[in-house]
Amino acid sequence: MAEQPPLQLVGRPDTAIVSTSTALVPVRAAVVCHDVNGYYRALGVTPGATRRELLAAYTARDGQSDARLTYVFHQLLNADTRARYDAAPLGQPFPDRYVHAELLRRASRFASAHNAVHGTRDTAADILKSHGLGPEEPKNEFLDSTPGDRFSDDGTRDRQPSPSSSETRPYSYLLLASTCDDVSRMDQWREGLGRALAARNCPRFAVGFHGIPGQPFFVAKDLGTPVFFLHEGQPVTEELIAAAATAAVG
Repeated sequence: MAEQPPLQLVGRPDTAIVSTSTALVPVRAAVVCHDVNGYYRALGVTPGATRRELLAAYTARDGQSDARLTYVFHQLLNADTRARYDAAPLGQPFPDRYVHAELLRRASRFASAHNAVHGTRDTAADILKSHGLGPEEPKNEFLDSTPGDRFSDDGTRDRQPSPSSSETRPYSYLLLASTCDDVSRMDQWREGLGRALAARNCPRFAVGFHGIPGQPFFVAKDLGTPVFFLHEGQPVTEELIAAAATAAVG
């Protein structure tokens, strides 16, 4: 028996299984987090850790007694800060309080050595300014940080989405042996199934494209949720929608 090709997720993993929104996530390259300041290493978690996993790691390491771990924890709790941190390129530190302090120390040492040789009176701020940097410490951006006992229990906001552009739409779809990115046709497929399945009392479902020959569509199950795969070359018709809905729930 031939090995079944793996599923590929297009878009955000936190919203892929239940694709009940009316919009799709465009195909985007996967974001690689280089952990440039060692935030995840300090907590001992992977870049994909949820907020709850961050809290568990922070607590296990007695982070309350460690100023840097507390700072790192709150940096990662802020969704905007975390998204920018995850997108920081390799070899370029993310500007935070500790990076700023290290820059000031190095600038101060350089200024002292330069002044001793040249008789100047440059300060650390002068050195930073000459490199296009300001002396101000980055502001703390903990706007959406939440105490541990108030973390969301809805199973979605607890997850950390990948950094995304302004084009990102609310949900994802799945690919099986396919690289099809026809989001317009997928939108038709999802919306038609939404109408057909609502009449059959099945509000939860996911959608995707497949490339297996000879099957206009097929229905799989993921943790009890039906996933409706449309063949990558198949036009969407009302007849096909009705057949798929009947195949799933009768």
